[in-house]
Amino acid sequence: MTNTWIEPGKTPVAELFNDIQEGVYARNWIGGMTNGEMFTFGAGEAWMIREGKIAEPVRDVNLSGNVFTTLADIEAIGDDFYWDESGGCGKGGQSGLAVGCGGPSLRIRNVVVGGEMAE
Repeated sequence: MTNTWIEPGKTPVAELFNDIQEGVYARNWIGGMTNGEMFTFGAGEAWMIREGKIAEPVRDVNLSGNVFTTLADIEAIGDDFYWDESGGCGKGGQSGLAVGCGGPSLRIRNVVVGGEMAE
């Protein structure tokens, strides 16, 4: 698999944060991997969401979980779209296999998030 994306939805990105008391807005990517149905994704940028608004930055944010459960937990799909072809896959000795990915902003419940506050 070399290219993965989700089509844009109809929800304005600013509305994705409505009603989120506390959450994380992760944007861009710096890597990731899958192992069967499980995934880990490293965010290139991230901020806390507090009372529906973007708040302080967070660093070293990783999201992980079961890919099928996570897809089922998508609550809303933003009307934006971003595409990036700068990735590569090294699985099974394929070093350098070009990989593209992208899509709209998503609102997902129940994702495991790890990271620490930026200083």
